[in-house]
Amino acid sequence: MCCHARFLGENSMSGLVDKKSVWIAIIILILCGLVVRAFLFNGGIRGSDSFAYARYAHDIAAGSYDLSQIKNFYGFRYILLIPTALSYYILGVNDISSSIFPLLCSLLNIVLIFIIAKRIFNLKTALLAGILLVFYPLDIASATLLGPDSVIPLLSSLAVFCYLMADDEGDASKRANFFLFAGLFIGLSMSARLTSVFLYGILFVDQVIRRRKAGPVLWISLGLMIPIAAESLYYYSITGDALYRIHQIAHHADLVKGSDPDAIVSLWFYPKVMFGFDLKGLACYGFTWWMVIAGLVWAGLKRDRRVLFPALWLILPLLGFEFGTQSLKEMIPIMKNYNYLSLITGPAIIIAAYFLVNFGESLFSKTKIKNSLIVALFVIVIASMNTYGAYRLFLNTKDDAAPYIAVADYLKKHQASIVYTHHSRWPLFLNYFLRYPDNLDFRDLNKLNQAEMKQLPGAYVILNKRYLEADTAGRQYHEVPWYAQYRNPGWKEVISFHGRPEYNSVTMYYVR
Repeated sequence: MCCHARFLGENSMSGLVDKKSVWIAIIILILCGLVVRAFLFNGGIRGSDSFAYARYAHDIAAGSYDLSQIKNFYGFRYILLIPTALSYYILGVNDISSSIFPLLCSLLNIVLIFIIAKRIFNLKTALLAGILLVFYPLDIASATLLGPDSVIPLLSSLAVFCYLMADDEGDASKRANFFLFAGLFIGLSMSARLTSVFLYGILFVDQVIRRRKAGPVLWISLGLMIPIAAESLYYYSITGDALYRIHQIAHHADLVKGSDPDAIVSLWFYPKVMFGFDLKGLACYGFTWWMVIAGLVWAGLKRDRRVLFPALWLILPLLGFEFGTQSLKEMIPIMKNYNYLSLITGPAIIIAAYFLVNFGESLFSKTKIKNSLIVALFVIVIASMNTYGAYRLFLNTKDDAAPYIAVADYLKKHQASIVYTHHSRWPLFLNYFLRYPDNLDFRDLNKLNQAEMKQLPGAYVILNKRYLEADTAGRQYHEVPWYAQYRNPGWKEVISFHGRPEYNSVTMYYVR
């Protein structure tokens, strides 16, 4: 489908630049990426998803993981859980050990995007793609946060890298191995999030359009099936159900059903957030997607066939995210999220870099300003804006975790055995910050009536404004829970934390 170049890039600069210079550039990019991600360190475990992953990773490290008790997709994402469990086993449960694997994936992806961009285009595009990825807000935010959104871009890039490398091999067995590994990385990415199956569609369509033989598709398919088959065999050996994961998470379809679903399904969601008509979307992506559109238009006008494969890598998953269904039996739309676009971080960054390079060269040909100066100015502006966007995401994450940390810090200093909470996130979050103690008994406030509230034993009661007034989707309750206004003379206020925004405020009482 596309005119793939050799691995080192057959372009006008390749004769002037040796491998040493390339690796120096890569090392500088890695160091810059590390500095930016360290400066905006997200804490490893922040946000409800990260705490769920930490819980299961801790269980694996402690030998207490119970497959029969897993009811949601967090507990099945082994490509994320197993490396994190190993980190916990060696370094203990803490924010550093929680962030090591995502950070490593983020930094390695910078290297791969550089190599892929150089292979398809040239060194200039590769350097610019590396710089754009170093300062890409979505990647910065995900790099030190336990979750799949640093792992998935890396596995996506690895799959594409192996696929492109197969074109360089004249030896049939080596070609087959590269295709096999391309499929293997797709299968591993599906372990992180099932929608990574769109990567398989990319390679399949590319093979069909390029009229290749069936061999590559068969090898890719075989590689894809290896991790899936291994996982299914594991489920069957434990539960007798090879499709145990699918059956256990089937209830998540309910999140996108009904007139007011819990999850986002609007067809306007991605267009709105990608192009900055939503503040969080602007913070996550900056103007990256405007440059992507400009790059695609530019390539179309210039009839540059080199962009065809990156465009396929980008567009097919995007169409899947926008119009895909979770069920073949009924139209259940795939839920939407800002982070899901991490799957196409690679092609978006490469096409954006392609546009900036060509735009700079075009301006240079029409003015006397140096091409490098034009591109440098654009990069400085984009990097500054993107870093600020990543900083805003960092502040939001920090504010969200602040009430949990405040309560955990208090409980560390006081003997506590029973803690009443009114939302399922609180036990999950506090367990992490308290390093999964055995002595705490978390109980549900929603299961008590007013008579029982008067007779509580010596216990702590946590009231979080955020979940007293709205659900996890931010929808206001029609009726505030009765215990929101309940107070007893025997209750002693021990914490009154005023969060930012106001809904992050929390009050904790000790019941005498």
